[in-house]
Amino acid sequence: MANNYYDATGVLVLDRVTPVISALFGRFRLEGSHPGNGRAYIARLSEAHVPEWDGVLLDLITLAAQLDLPAPESDDAQDDSDDVSIQVILDLLASRFGAQEDTDLLNLIEHHGFKGEADLEALFLLATAFDDGHRLVAIEFEGSWYCSKPLLFEFGGAASFLSREVRVFRGSSTAIPLGQALRKAVVDHDPETAAALIDKETQGLFAGIQDDHFRMGVRQRVAERLARAPAART
Repeated sequence: MANNYYDATGVLVLDRVTPVISALFGRFRLEGSHPGNGRAYIARLSEAHVPEWDGVLLDLITLAAQLDLPAPESDDAQDDSDDVSIQVILDLLASRFGAQEDTDLLNLIEHHGFKGEADLEALFLLATAFDDGHRLVAIEFEGSWYCSKPLLFEFGGAASFLSREVRVFRGSSTAIPLGQALRKAVVDHDPETAAALIDKETQGLFAGIQDDHFRMGVRQRVAERLARAPAART
């Protein structure tokens, strides 16, 4: 029997580690002083440290108590988590940080399940809405999955960059099918299919730019550059 694993490390790019950052990312083995220079270490280790929303809830309950918010109190934090949902705590924090009108936050609270493994995209949104001086700018995270046996295609890697302005996700698993499809298009002398494949990849990058107006400007500049590019190598 083969076992599969996924381990990853990364950094929070921010001014300083605050109680909000500790509550949201503490389950990621947060190390505020490493590597330093505005970056704080985080990690996800499959056999030792998998961050779960239940754990984040406990830390948020502790944070709410530190901020003197009207959250349920108990000597046993686990008992608290049975009585109060994470949505209740997030609503309290939204009021505390003046984020009651943040549509992205409200949409997250209403529609996110907050079950199982905690995801960095949701945590980033929460952190930016609840800024207690941390000034989180971005999350840079890179990981790999692997198998206890050398089975085919059970090894790979992926990376993500999250910020308010840009979001980029890339995984090594996309390289092989893309290469296969692009090669087939070349062999078949099918430039239309090849162009569609490249366009799809490019559209993914465009979609990562959050500002609609800026995205359109970049799209125009890219089109102009492509029009000026030489038709063939010399």
